[in-house]
Amino acid sequence: MKIRVLIFSIIVFLSACQSTPEMPTEQALETTTPLYLKKVYYDGQSDDLLTAGLSLAELRSAQGPELSALPTATELRRSAYYHQFKALNDVSEAGGFGRLYGFDENIHAIAGTEYWQQRAVADNAYHTIVVQIPDSFNVANPCLLVAPSSGSRHVLGSVATTGTWGLLNNCAVVYTDKGTGTQMSLSANQSDGQVYAIDGTLVDADNPLAEATRLPVNNGLQVIQKQAFSAVHPEQYWGEFVLDATRYGLAVLAEEVDSSFNSNKVSVIAASISNGGGAVLRAAELDKDQLIDAVVAAEPQLNLDYQYQIKKGPDNQTIKTQSLIELGTLLGVYEPCAALHPSLNEAPFKANTALIQSWLMQRCLVLQTSGLLATDATDLPAAALDKLLQAGISKEALSMAQINTLSHMWASIGHTYINSYLQTKPTDQLCGVVFSGMGQMGQARALTETETRTMFAKGNGIAPGNGIEVAGLGDNGEPDKRLMMHPNFGFDAQQCFYNKARSQEIQAAIKAIQLDADLGQTPTVILHGIADGTVAINHASRAYFTKNQSSENANQNLRFYEIENVQHFDAFLAYPGFNAQFVPMHPYIEQALDMMWVHLKEQKPLPPSQYVATKNRATTEAGVADLESDNIPAINLQPSQTIQADNDALEYPSHD
Repeated sequence: MKIRVLIFSIIVFLSACQSTPEMPTEQALETTTPLYLKKVYYDGQSDDLLTAGLSLAELRSAQGPELSALPTATELRRSAYYHQFKALNDVSEAGGFGRLYGFDENIHAIAGTEYWQQRAVADNAYHTIVVQIPDSFNVANPCLLVAPSSGSRHVLGSVATTGTWGLLNNCAVVYTDKGTGTQMSLSANQSDGQVYAIDGTLVDADNPLAEATRLPVNNGLQVIQKQAFSAVHPEQYWGEFVLDATRYGLAVLAEEVDSSFNSNKVSVIAASISNGGGAVLRAAELDKDQLIDAVVAAEPQLNLDYQYQIKKGPDNQTIKTQSLIELGTLLGVYEPCAALHPSLNEAPFKANTALIQSWLMQRCLVLQTSGLLATDATDLPAAALDKLLQAGISKEALSMAQINTLSHMWASIGHTYINSYLQTKPTDQLCGVVFSGMGQMGQARALTETETRTMFAKGNGIAPGNGIEVAGLGDNGEPDKRLMMHPNFGFDAQQCFYNKARSQEIQAAIKAIQLDADLGQTPTVILHGIADGTVAINHASRAYFTKNQSSENANQNLRFYEIENVQHFDAFLAYPGFNAQFVPMHPYIEQALDMMWVHLKEQKPLPPSQYVATKNRATTEAGVADLESDNIPAINLQPSQTIQADNDALEYPSHD
């Protein structure tokens, strides 16, 4: 019982990552109107573009904005803003938000107009686009910030990361969900025949705002979400989605602000994190029309086919890159066992995984009996850990092993991405894994009406989120309980995903998402945290930078900044264990965008590629000290620890 309650509390934690206001005016257009489906003006009093009318104190509060039983688009949007800020940032004062980066309590609301549209870049490959034009838009020096969502999030998935920089610098911002989002299939008793609209409300299927993607019908407990089951493998179009959003943003500016505005007159920066970071780099590679002037990508999810060497002092390491799904399924198999290794005892959430140690040891034993660990191995956690290190997973990244194991993150990624790549049907129930609503004790259940109606506000397009978790199947083919509660910590499913990720049938889908690392000479900044336990730095940013700089067409305007003590999710830093061991990525994203803007406008050189040595927050008997500026030193114009790449080798000349 204690274990089940503990896991429930962890899932809740992971899902989180005034007077009555005057409602903004909304205008829904007929489908024949080419420019937008919905146009909303926010006056900066009751609502705005930056925070949806929420103060910093409200963004920091434990509870989000109230939602009515039948939430309006305005309510869903405001709640979505709250949950995006909480899921992607540590907004606490102790964590530095409002003092060292971000915006403080005195920030003025940003009035302006928002435009919603839905477009396709290929047959059935739809994405939702939102353009925001602030009243403070600088018509004399116009700029457009292109911000695709991170992860599997919906169209507002970057409002709390790069979108804030654009608005605070008087730019227009264009968002795209890149073909992902919180849309899910609704059964008849959930919706009375209605479907999700692009703004998250439930509408009749013929409503102009209705999602154009039609998902397979859902009749049981299984949750059918867009990225996994749209049957178009949307990741292969992430670059096209970003370019299409850019064109649309420029078209809205030309129609609504100044007809002379085009890519020659408007400075365009494409910037995002994680999957969105990978999407902007892919867009830059495809940008034959030179729409994008600059790129900033933080912790980008990148897939390459490349081999190179990492040289640090006397140490050389050869890396043969693997895709996210190959690495994710490898980690899904071995990381639960490796989490028992003593070297990971100080990792955050170790005390929690200690309570399921017997389950994790079962995983170790089945790895050995199935031949995935040597039969003569006596220290199974060490053997599992070695498998991950040999694959090029960095030691620093394995500090996330405990939280990854507790959340069953790799099973969630395996379910979403492999189903998407193979364009399966939900009835295939690939590897015996589905998403389902989940009760507190880990038993599968139907989603509530509240969860269904608030998916846009609180969901994230993947599990865990807003009641949705990874489930295994019972004998009747229906979801029965959390996957981790199945034998050997869900081993059969994870092994199945592992094999699928290496099968011949998936190779074409993986090849379709591989990047060339050819950016032309587009000014580009890539940032990555050394301790990223989700997107492996050796297989993503380090490989991409090295491949580009080793080519005949090396981008002389490409910079790569590695940040020490940074992992993938800034939101985790609000919690014990994480706050003492890690520092945020967000201030470095802001600095990179500032530097890029100055580079574009004043032709000032970008600082050289470098390793940024950060400093953990002090820990005393009173607790963890507040984050200060010396914990997050700036990217330096004259760095002491440079990074160089050439001849398929990444070198750290001054690194110990």
